[in-house]
Parts: sequence; C-alpha cells; structure tokens
Amino acid sequence: MMKLKFLYGLMMLATALTLTFGGDCYSTAAIFRPSDVADTAWREQQEPDKVLLAKFQQLCKKMSEIKDSYTVAGTMNIIDHANPRDKMENVKFLFCKKGDQYYYLLGTTATINEDGIYLYIDNETKKILLSQQKKVVYDPGFKQFANLGANIKSENYRLVSKVTGDMETLSLINEHHISCKQYSISLKKNSMTIKRLYMRLTNFYEPLKTDNEKVVDVSISEWDDAADISKYLTKDKVVIQGNGGWKTVSGFKNYQLIKM
Repeated sequence: MMKLKFLYGLMMLATALTLTFGGDCYSTAAIFRPSDVADTAWREQQEPDKVLLAKFQQLCKKMSEIKDSYTVAGTMNIIDHANPRDKMENVKFLFCKKGDQYYYLLGTTATINEDGIYLYIDNETKKILLSQQKKVVYDPGFKQFANLGANIKSENYRLVSKVTGDMETLSLINEHHISCKQYSISLKKNSMTIKRLYMRLTNFYEPLKTDNEKVVDVSISEWDDAADISKYLTKDKVVIQGNGGWKTVSGFKNYQLIKM
C-alpha cells in the first residue's frame, strides 16, 4: 500500500504515481549553496524564459484541473543509486479514478476502492486486505505540480527546453536543490499530451554527489480526463458478502483474506 502513496505523490501521477522513496521536492528554502558561489550572480542565472515559463505553467494548470475523474497508465522505473537493490524496473501501472472510487494496478498488485469497501490484492503473496472504503480528499500530486510551476523562481530552478522530432522536454534543473535536482516533463508539441515524467532526487545525506541520487522515470501511455472503472477488476469479482461475512470468489479461492 506504500506503492499507492507513491503514485499519489508523483502525479497524484495522478494520482496513480512518494512510495516512501523520499522527500518533498517542492519544499521552499530547500537550497544548498557551495560557499564559493556568489549568491546574487547565482540567482541571476536562474531567471526563467518567459515563453517557457508560460508553457510550463500551462502544463501545470492542465494537470491540476484533472481532479474528479481520470485514467492514467504507463510504465515506471525507479532506482536508488545509493541502494541499487531498492528499485522498480519496467513496472506497469494503471490508475482509474471517479470520485471516491478507483482502480489501481501496479505491477503484481491491485487496489480497488468502491461500493463501501477497500481491497488491496497482492498476487505474489496471494493475500487480500479488506477494509472500509477510503475517502479520496484531494489529489496532492497534481496540486504539487501546480505549486511547483508557481514557485520556480523561489526555488531557484533553471527552466530549459529540448526538442526532438515532435517531442519537447521541459526541465527544471537546480544542482543545488536539497531534495529534487531535476524535474522534466516530455510532451507532444502539437497536442501538449504528456508522455513522460522524470525526476532526479537528491541524496539528503550527501547532496553534492551525483552517483547516489534516486531517479524516477515514468512513461505515460494513457492520460485521459475520463474514467470507466467497470472496465477493470471490480470488488464483485474478488469477494462476496454472505451470512458468514466476506469471502473470496472462485478466481481468488486460494488467496488469504485479511479483514482490517
């Protein structure tokens, strides 16, 4: 279930995509400065291009407006260079949300939050956690993105753009940021469709080093402001309530049901 928190923290990723993978990238005053850098000159280098800033803010606005219903899908790669065994490689995810109801698939796990109950299914351990439905108060990841766009100057990020074919990548870079040195959004130029999110997270204990960073790379295959949860696994296909309480249905008979 910590993975679900990541998906909320990264987009949300929308929602859908910090696992406990570290730190708030958007904290103000989270800057470290080498002593030999002149503070005034360093700040002057961080002034963002107005055209790029407007485009980045447009993307942030687009993301922040997706709140009640949406579907996001793709692949995640996460590696902590300080602890290489703590990684995710080519893990598929899908998050479909409508109001307080959602379906979330991440690798071999699935989460269902609908019709009064919450189910967390681990297909590797063959265990299912069951509790009351959880209320979705807000989508913190999208709000964080919007705040980030508004605070580029205060966070002393350098905003740059790179165009390759029909794709453009906007990147916020600050090699002196205590928690997030780089945050990039790749999109299709004509449609402004977001296709990739990339982050380099600083190692808090040794922030000057680059070989110990945590890298989050999310490729997005679908990002839609509509949701049809019925297309995916629903609670009725997992559990059923009878006189003896909740029990698993045929496809999950060999799973352990844990009531919380």
